[in-house]
Amino acid sequence: MTPMRRQRGIGLVELMVGITIGLIVAAGASMVAVNQINEHRRLMLETQIQQDLRAAADLIEQDLRRAGYRGLPEQSVWAPPSAVGTQGEQPASVATPNHFADMVKTVNASETSLTYLYSRSLVGAAEPVDADRFGVRWNKRAGKNTLEVQIGKDNWQPITDPESLKIINFDISIDTEPVDLGDFCDKPCDPVVAGAPACPTHEVRRVSFKIVAEARHDTNVRRTLTNVGRMRADVITGACPV
Repeated sequence: MTPMRRQRGIGLVELMVGITIGLIVAAGASMVAVNQINEHRRLMLETQIQQDLRAAADLIEQDLRRAGYRGLPEQSVWAPPSAVGTQGEQPASVATPNHFADMVKTVNASETSLTYLYSRSLVGAAEPVDADRFGVRWNKRAGKNTLEVQIGKDNWQPITDPESLKIINFDISIDTEPVDLGDFCDKPCDPVVAGAPACPTHEVRRVSFKIVAEARHDTNVRRTLTNVGRMRADVITGACPV
């Protein structure tokens, strides 16, 4: 009687089962690796967008804070006469209009912009020139969708990279708060009483803006940044009665 031989190694069934289990494990590991790579890429894009938006917002805020600067601040205020009755008598100083105070917002199909003025002269100037014209805008033209700043008349420079960042919304608004300065006048004034001299006013201005952007290479990566800045050059109108 022939003795039975013991099987050595693995059979075909065991081999197929082992291969199947190995493929399942490899597929799971591949999915985990792909998800980690995609997550890392998304985080890198979000970080880049956030940094680019923050850098652009800082540039905009710093420039906006200079809006309205005339270079001759002493001409924006008034003063009563001094040393009256003496040889050193000085007449009352009347405030003159600030021709650098205007801010113009424009919204149309090709751009959303805010233009403003400030003097670049160290000694000041009575009237603005082309070099004193500045602004910020969202260029909506095809292939652009960038944020740009104006440095001098019609000289617009991009501050966001159109190859990596697409601006999909930019909203900017000006908020004003008039402050009655009548309490600082020597003689009474009342804007309500008919015939009474009008009181001078101090107009505090704030500019708020919101930027919404998305990554050029992944429209699912989107960030929004908001900011509010106060104008250092406030608008003063009128004068105390003399």
